[in-house]
Amino acid sequence: MSATNNQFIRFLQQECSRFKDENRLLLEEVRALRRYLNALQHLQKTVQHFTPEQDILSLLDDTLKCALVLLDAIDGSLMLIDEETDELVFVLVHGTASDSLVGHRFDRRQGIAGWVAENIEPAISDNVRTDARFLPTVDEQVGFETRSLVAVPLAARGRTLGVIEVVNKRSERPFTEEDANLLSILATLAASALDYAASAMEE
Repeated sequence: MSATNNQFIRFLQQECSRFKDENRLLLEEVRALRRYLNALQHLQKTVQHFTPEQDILSLLDDTLKCALVLLDAIDGSLMLIDEETDELVFVLVHGTASDSLVGHRFDRRQGIAGWVAENIEPAISDNVRTDARFLPTVDEQVGFETRSLVAVPLAARGRTLGVIEVVNKRSERPFTEEDANLLSILATLAASALDYAASAMEE
């Protein structure tokens, strides 16, 4: 077999390997798009039937579930500000620490979530152990390990109501600006629903 033939065979093998990699990436993207669509359709149904007197927690819970699906994570939480005590309170939690974290409180200015609430800006931390804003005592108290996270504020009419936080991607990949943007869209929906529900209760 000539050297030219050997080179051609190697070229074909490389091209075959490249096509397989591209096909695998396309399949992953298709699966992700289907996952996104299913999550958004479920959330849309909840929004369509939303009544503030009955369904605010259900809507917030579905919003958090949708966030976990879109960002491909298992663990996440929704915290609200208790203005009387000036604390952030874990109201909804999904994942490993769901049983022990609901109701847990901490100073609204502490941790990455506190930073997000104070600055009304998203935060991405790919290694929380090297992030000076991180509050390790929450992990220690509930026996959980936060490695990376993205958090966005729940804000309506210039007022911060709380924070949505998504933790540790399944794939162990870092969170991205796109993740923060998607989460911010869901947070806007949740904050608007909270504000609407509060206004309806005051009437």
